[in-house]
Amino acid sequence: MGKGVQTVEIDNTICHVCQCSSGARGNEWRRLSIFYWGIGSESRNWVATVTSYLESYLKERAENAAFLIVAYESVNWNDDFSPWKAQAVFGKDNFGGNADKTLKWLVDKCIPYIEAADSMYIKNAEEIRRYAVGYSLAGLFSLWAYGECSSFAGAVSCSGSLWYKGWLAYVEEHQAAFQRNHTDCIYLSLGDKEDRTKNRLLATVGDNTRTVYEMLRGQPSGARVIFEWNAGGHFSEPDIRIAKGIYWILSSSSV
Repeated sequence: MGKGVQTVEIDNTICHVCQCSSGARGNEWRRLSIFYWGIGSESRNWVATVTSYLESYLKERAENAAFLIVAYESVNWNDDFSPWKAQAVFGKDNFGGNADKTLKWLVDKCIPYIEAADSMYIKNAEEIRRYAVGYSLAGLFSLWAYGECSSFAGAVSCSGSLWYKGWLAYVEEHQAAFQRNHTDCIYLSLGDKEDRTKNRLLATVGDNTRTVYEMLRGQPSGARVIFEWNAGGHFSEPDIRIAKGIYWILSSSSV
């Protein structure tokens, strides 16, 4: 891990926490953005890369921002971030549909630990805005978690697995859940080669993401939303894509 990243264990889940600020003066910040980011254990080094990117760009743009990144590690990726059960896309690894358990852990264990009254992480913050963040299947989870839980003020879904069977039906049935607050922010992104695949299900990711974007954008009382295209396929610079999403949130929110 990089400098400034603290690793802790919260209810048997490994979390990497990094507190950052640009333009801050000591502990004078009163508003704080916290990004709860689901990762795989093999991606833990992304935290330092994302933090470095954000601090560099925020400094160059003279943005005032105080934020906390809480990257929590998944033990079983296909189970932890899938909102309902589904058949495997590759190999024999089915999707277990345990996203509800991951969300419950976030709300009942992780958030109270990070944001406790005596927490070293939130210091003097009087206003906290939380965002669910994820890449690939965790990107699907971030949008689902936002729709399911009013604790989040937005979501970052980078190369999200919006091809997931039943996803568009879910969004259609839960549109009201995405109409909560015009100050909320939702960031969507894809690589421009991601929907160029022979797998018919995965190939729907481009159209499905555009459909979700149009639905979100068309809601007058809903969140601010952007859909950004990146060069490359699904595995092209995932850490930078995450950093770009968080940066957009920080630049677009009132924090």
